[in-house]
Amino acid sequence: MKISFTLIVMILCVSPLLSQSTLFEWSGASDYDNFGRSVSDAGDLNNDGYPDVIVGAHLADPNGVVNAGSAYAYSGKTGLLLYQWNGASATDYFGHSVAAAGDVNNDGFDDVIIGADQADPNGLPSAGSAYIYSGNDGSLLYQFNGLSELDFFGRSVNGAGDVNGDGFADVIIGAYLANGNGISHAGSAYIYSGSTGQLLHQWSGNSLFEYFGYSVSSAGDINGDGYSDLIIGAFNAAPNGINGAGSVYLFSGQNGSLLYQLDGTSEYDCFGCSVAMVGDVNGDNIDDIVIGAIGSDTTNLNNAGAAYVYSGDSGNILYELYGTSDSLLFGTCVSGAGDVNGDGISDIVVGTDGVDANGYPLPGTAYVYSGSNGILLNQFEGESDFDQLGYSVSGAGDLDGDGLDDILVGAFMAGPSNQDNSGSAYAYSCRPSADYSVNNLIAGQNVVFDVSNAPPYSHISIAYSIAGAGPTNTPFGMVNMSMPIRILFTTTAGPLGNASFTKQVPLGAAGIILYTQAKCGSMLSNSLALTVQ
Repeated sequence: MKISFTLIVMILCVSPLLSQSTLFEWSGASDYDNFGRSVSDAGDLNNDGYPDVIVGAHLADPNGVVNAGSAYAYSGKTGLLLYQWNGASATDYFGHSVAAAGDVNNDGFDDVIIGADQADPNGLPSAGSAYIYSGNDGSLLYQFNGLSELDFFGRSVNGAGDVNGDGFADVIIGAYLANGNGISHAGSAYIYSGSTGQLLHQWSGNSLFEYFGYSVSSAGDINGDGYSDLIIGAFNAAPNGINGAGSVYLFSGQNGSLLYQLDGTSEYDCFGCSVAMVGDVNGDNIDDIVIGAIGSDTTNLNNAGAAYVYSGDSGNILYELYGTSDSLLFGTCVSGAGDVNGDGISDIVVGTDGVDANGYPLPGTAYVYSGSNGILLNQFEGESDFDQLGYSVSGAGDLDGDGLDDILVGAFMAGPSNQDNSGSAYAYSCRPSADYSVNNLIAGQNVVFDVSNAPPYSHISIAYSIAGAGPTNTPFGMVNMSMPIRILFTTTAGPLGNASFTKQVPLGAAGIILYTQAKCGSMLSNSLALTVQ
């Protein structure tokens, strides 16, 4: 039966399949791919003026090669696949880590770095490898390898900025199980030149099982010498004899010297399990840093976890963020989020990897905090038990061109399309959403469509579908409608961002189900599933 949308509508439920803030959703191709184990901004790979993204699926079986792993680069503008790269051998775990590398070959296109921490280069079991690929054409630019078996080189990878002042972006790679300085599993981290591929710096842990290099990141130029500096985590270090408290080290990119050290304060805090540069949050024109500590019990909650924001300039604590339940493991992943709320200050995203009271993985949560004051701005939750959303998080840049930065979140245990643990990754906008409601949807009566909290004087379009709930990628973001999608009416919001529209519901429309959502300028409303009573 063909029914015009102008005939219909009453609320059956208000339960969107996705947050109204979802810009894109990508999913793994097969069961147990663990797509979304790692996520990162990728820079602008295709030079279209929009940032792109990269997602790792370290248990994928490309070409039937078991657990070789894969990594996927997507357009931030359209969500379409730009490149797929694959591990070469079984159990390489290629894609266990992914990151933007910057423009390492100075061709005007950003490049990416991908870790395969259980690759066997030169026949060395699990020595690990890391690969840099061109954003311009996807070709391999460099391969770096671990030096000894079981180094797990490539467990962490990141862009390092320009540490030697040659105008080329450099990279940093961690090997947290390396026997640095001849000490068992002390761990090591390495800086390589983007222009030549040569080793620039190597640092190692100083004690047994420190796991130095488990997390690595650029720190920005924290000492003001014009060179990028580095941050390296050793979550199992024992500073001041406190077992497992963890330590984080800030090194000069110019000469490799230690700038300062930050330490966990309690046993098994795992301080340094994640590290990131967050931009300048305190207005001193020096980039600041965030450090995760998943084992922190600071709030008297066992392993609730914490994340600490420090001044890059002085190393002084700026503020602390805490998990809110036992075993939440808040701080599993941390990242700068860019400016998601438009206040001119960089913000912060923190992920979790927690379990419930029975030890089962939680749906997961990613939290977005204001960089200026540490206030919670937004949170995104997994859709199902065991999703483990938030195990990986990253800033994404401004994907939708609305002037606000967006974020990436991985849920590597998610099961989209009834697949087992194929995994998903999401690009979210943190912009406020307009409120959309439909009232008195009864056949033969007048139905009222109301929009509030839209941008003042914005152009409002009410879209609908009777084909299904989607989701569908559109030029305006992810909507909870299936194609074909049509426009019911358009109007303009008033000075307070409100709009209302009334339409009579035909007598013959009872029982029709539809899906509808409002576009308000560059903002999407909540989505509604509706039926006529």
